[in-house]
Amino acid sequence: MNVSLASTKADGNMLLRVWNGLWQWLVASPVDQRHYGAVIQPLEPEHADIAARAEATPIPFGGRLINRNETVRIMNAFDSAHPVRQRKNLHGRDDKLEALFDAVLFNRQHAVIHGARGSGKTSLAQVFGDYADQQGAVVIYAACEAATSFAELIRPYLAFIPESSVSLKEKVNFDRDMKLLDGEFGARAIVDLFSYLSDGRQVILIFDEFDRAESAAVVEQVATLIKLLSDARSSVQVMIVGIGRTLDDLIRCHPSLRRHLVPVPIGRISQGDMLALIDTGAARAGVTFDAACRTLITSISCGSPYHLQLFCYVAAIEATRRGTRNIDMTIMQAGMARAFDTWAMVNGPDATLFRSLETAAPETREGLEHCAREAAVTDCVHADSDMQTVLGSALLADESHPDRFYFRDGAAPQFLLAILAIGHAAQAANLREG
Repeated sequence: MNVSLASTKADGNMLLRVWNGLWQWLVASPVDQRHYGAVIQPLEPEHADIAARAEATPIPFGGRLINRNETVRIMNAFDSAHPVRQRKNLHGRDDKLEALFDAVLFNRQHAVIHGARGSGKTSLAQVFGDYADQQGAVVIYAACEAATSFAELIRPYLAFIPESSVSLKEKVNFDRDMKLLDGEFGARAIVDLFSYLSDGRQVILIFDEFDRAESAAVVEQVATLIKLLSDARSSVQVMIVGIGRTLDDLIRCHPSLRRHLVPVPIGRISQGDMLALIDTGAARAGVTFDAACRTLITSISCGSPYHLQLFCYVAAIEATRRGTRNIDMTIMQAGMARAFDTWAMVNGPDATLFRSLETAAPETREGLEHCAREAAVTDCVHADSDMQTVLGSALLADESHPDRFYFRDGAAPQFLLAILAIGHAAQAANLREG
């Protein structure tokens, strides 16, 4: 049984929803109707060919025409908006998946998947969840919210524990204690409740985006939950998905968790895997990237599958609008500019700052690129005072490590690199013309 919960707050994933909505609007892409399949009736035969012609009819955009089918093909080839759900698409992550199988499924340990944003942690967790479900485990997945208490965090998971997981002789006790959890409660109450579950069926709770939890009390209670579950040899395992600081925060609460937690660090994908992603997607989309574009994409993506597919996607869309399937540097930079403009709609302050740095002096640009690349790879940056001044509010101090900072928008470093690359190319062109 694999359950993916809706957000427990109305605004939980609002930024992502706004981004995806804006993106669909900008590229005139069709709305994903997979969730509405049950209410869509099949077309009558006499209308089917009309619908097919409409689907293939080019739609106007900015004075150009683009075929909707081509948009769908490109979107499927470079889908940066949705996590990967098949193991074959987890480029360079087989060893991490095997580590999770060994730790959580077979040894019944708890795990922390941690790494920089955009590195594919959610994809890894969901592919693991699908496999664990096939092995008979109950997998309950949800994304965490910024403003929430421990009770608010855990309560939705409890609602999806199936009756088949509860020991028959303990069902009355389980139902009774569940009804008592209508207010605030802590980790001890949950461990007591889980003691009524059958040892024969594993339950795995996946807490995605755990780094969004702002309350230190929530982090402490989750750390306590993991420790108590381990001490009780419970059949319930916890999988935490977050950034690099997540593991440090949990262990700081309970140092003994080092014995019970298996860390699974997710680094950036290799140069070879990045090129494979580009080439595989390009073949599916029916486009080609020249050598300079492939180098630029891998350089500014910094091993992030999300950014790599996004930049490939916008370039392929731009090429289609221009009536070509060959992507050169001009098309690539136009696509990157469109991606930056779309990101700016959901992060105006940082985008305005980054635009002001587009034509920065070479020394400043070099320092900015260094900061952006460090943050893109490690999710933190050791910025000197000059870079702190230049980047201003785009950087936040890491309270746990006074010498470290991080971008308040985890996706920002690659967009900073993109706008710097565009500005550098424009400056070089002006020098040639001058």
